[in-house]
Amino acid sequence: MRFSALYLSLAMFICLAGASRIQAQVVGQAYRLNDKEVERILTRIENQTKTFRKSLDSSLDRSRLNGTNREDDINGFMKSFEDQTKHLRDRFKDHKSVAADVEAVLDRAAAIDGFMVRQRMSGRAEEDWSALRGNLDELAQAYNVSWRWGGPVSLAEGPNSYPVGGGPLPYRLSDREVEQILRRIERQSERFKSSLDSSLDRSRLDGTRREDNINEFITQFNDEVKRLHDRFSDHKSVAADVQAVLDRAARIDDFMYRNRVARNAQDEWSTLKASLDELSRAYTVDWRWQR
Repeated sequence: MRFSALYLSLAMFICLAGASRIQAQVVGQAYRLNDKEVERILTRIENQTKTFRKSLDSSLDRSRLNGTNREDDINGFMKSFEDQTKHLRDRFKDHKSVAADVEAVLDRAAAIDGFMVRQRMSGRAEEDWSALRGNLDELAQAYNVSWRWGGPVSLAEGPNSYPVGGGPLPYRLSDREVEQILRRIERQSERFKSSLDSSLDRSRLDGTRREDNINEFITQFNDEVKRLHDRFSDHKSVAADVQAVLDRAARIDDFMYRNRVARNAQDEWSTLKASLDELSRAYTVDWRWQR
């Protein structure tokens, strides 16, 4: 009888240990599907992107947008989206992909969606975009990302919104004033990152996936700021570049709103937000911080 009880206890221990290992694997995984299913979604997105790109190019060539700055904008959005999708694929292969990587892809897709809503494209291009959006929705669900089309992405409208060779600039300030804003944003971003890191190290978020996400958001934000500064230096910056910076900043703002961090980190973020508001006004980007 004693042996039966011993065997029963041993069996229960083995089952519980196995269940704990399975649970640990699931918790450590950023998505709800298995690797093969996520791989299929990513492959469909890549194939559908090529299909959409082809029909979009054909539609643009036959439209009044052909050769305009708006065509340059959508081509820039597409390139950025394709680069971000490749980045997600690479991180997925290395078993490092997280929800922030998917959100970065969706942010790029939102800029394309805003363009498709505002401009009349061919039926084929619209159908191909709709199919691609469906695949992106599936990707969001797989990574537990709460996503809704029709976010804050917008292009500044009006005759002063886009540079035309020798024509009006995309910003309302002098080159020197815009340069000062960009440098101030870069400095403030460094101070904010330092204060936030110190705050997180002393918080319950230290070592969690949420800390990984905010670090990824900040990296993406800094990358977009650098890209904007580079394009500004080359006299190629447009409102869409500023919009990309603000979209990244919105992710950080949402994190700061939802999580308790040290007062100095909150103050540094408020200061940085004020400079970003100044940047949006300079490029005539209609921007409101949203929760």
